[in-house]
Amino acid sequence: MSYHPSYWERSVLLKPFDFIVLGAGIIGKQIAIKIKLKNPSARIALVDKYPISYGASTRNAGFACFGSISEILDDFSRSSEDQVIALAEKRYRGINQLVKEFGASAIGYRPTGSHEIFDHTQTEAKVEAMDALDRINGLMKEATGLTSIFKRATNSTFQFNALSDSIHNQYEGMLNSGLLNATVADKAHSMGIIPLYGFDVKSFEKISSGYRLYSAEGMTLDTNQLIIANNAFAGQLIPNIDVVPARGQIIVTHPIENLSFDGIFFSDKGYVYFRNIDDRVLIGGGRNHFYKEEETFDFEGSNQVKSYLENYLKTIVLPDQPFEIDMHWSGIMAMGAEKLPIVKRLDNHLLLCVRMSGMGVALGPVLSDEIAAMV
Repeated sequence: MSYHPSYWERSVLLKPFDFIVLGAGIIGKQIAIKIKLKNPSARIALVDKYPISYGASTRNAGFACFGSISEILDDFSRSSEDQVIALAEKRYRGINQLVKEFGASAIGYRPTGSHEIFDHTQTEAKVEAMDALDRINGLMKEATGLTSIFKRATNSTFQFNALSDSIHNQYEGMLNSGLLNATVADKAHSMGIIPLYGFDVKSFEKISSGYRLYSAEGMTLDTNQLIIANNAFAGQLIPNIDVVPARGQIIVTHPIENLSFDGIFFSDKGYVYFRNIDDRVLIGGGRNHFYKEEETFDFEGSNQVKSYLENYLKTIVLPDQPFEIDMHWSGIMAMGAEKLPIVKRLDNHLLLCVRMSGMGVALGPVLSDEIAAMV
């Protein structure tokens, strides 16, 4: 169906914008808010393909984290030590900023702490992580000022089928992704930022005054400044950008009586993660065993990964406790050759803030500040 604007739409609702943020997820909304605070009279729109942002913002596990020891060590193989630690510091700072800006209760945040656990096939990985603990603590202290972020601990009270030694981080926690998104959206809308949800951008082109966006139906939007913040989907609009979709699958059990743990947990270099929520267990990840299959924009999920996560629950997390699966969903993250986000200006009218590598919750406050400083 072709779109033909009315006079009212063209002269009022769709008149040129000062800023358009493409991608209305956690980070896109925070970018719009920060720009509005800096430019109160600016006309700003949040544009998204879906009525609610459908990439990963409301489809993640609700972790407020900045990286386990094994994940940090694994990241050293992709980027320099300085870059990896600087990114972990941004995540740590972002979590604190998120709580400060919106309030813990408004986003369902609880500082439960985290544990990195090791199953009985990961003896070497545990030794490597324990051996690196002091070194990583030293690097993180230089970046954050915190002493001994990571500490040796035991998971014996959790009744997991895993090695007794674990690594505890008291500075991480959990939040409610639905509350977070609703709270950030309420703030953005109350500031007069215009939501244009359901606008499916198929292409954009440079014009004399900035950029013009084209929808699937032929609707157009003009803006002086375009900020692309649609994460994994940026590669569909910008050629030759190092952004690869990475599907993250999650399952949630029905309520279970007498759960033996409260907190967030990681294993296998952070590729497996689980937590409690409303007397249920939420577990996600496992894509490192199915890399190529999970490099997709398909939200349907797969029985392979679902079975892997169910088996992990059965053998490691709840070895002596019956459970039933209630929900299974997927979100699409953005990865690349390295896990560093892409935050830069491409020209006088175009900026990028994409490739969050599964850490958009923690990075949102910091990266939105960086983008706002560029405009």
